[in-house]
Amino acid sequence: MKTLLITLKVFAFILLFTNTSLYAEVISGTVPAYDKVYRSDRVGDAYHFLILTKNGRYYHLYTNRTDKLTKSELKSPNLLKILKKKQSWGKSFPKKGNYTVDSGKIYTKLLWDRIKIISKTKITYLNKTFKLQ
Repeated sequence: MKTLLITLKVFAFILLFTNTSLYAEVISGTVPAYDKVYRSDRVGDAYHFLILTKNGRYYHLYTNRTDKLTKSELKSPNLLKILKKKQSWGKSFPKKGNYTVDSGKIYTKLLWDRIKIISKTKITYLNKTFKLQ
């Protein structure tokens, strides 16, 4: 009976330990590099681009027309024309909006999607990891 009790305690300890996350979610005090272009690794045949501004705006682009964009190109109202000049074929899906900070975490205002700051050079958004370009 005693060995069964000890075995259950050990099993409970192992179960508790394996369910505990070993990685920190956000390093406290880390802020993103504002007004800089973040780019994801290649996903399929396309890239994702992201900019966060200090005044609470974000610009997101999913495209296979290019692998490099400047800050002014991504913020431009003529973004689709700029991308057509870079490459005549392909797809592009620009999105922009506002974000908010709630309890030290950044969320988009429209759909409350989380923008997780990993470090000053790395951000996670919509299950994609973006690195400073």
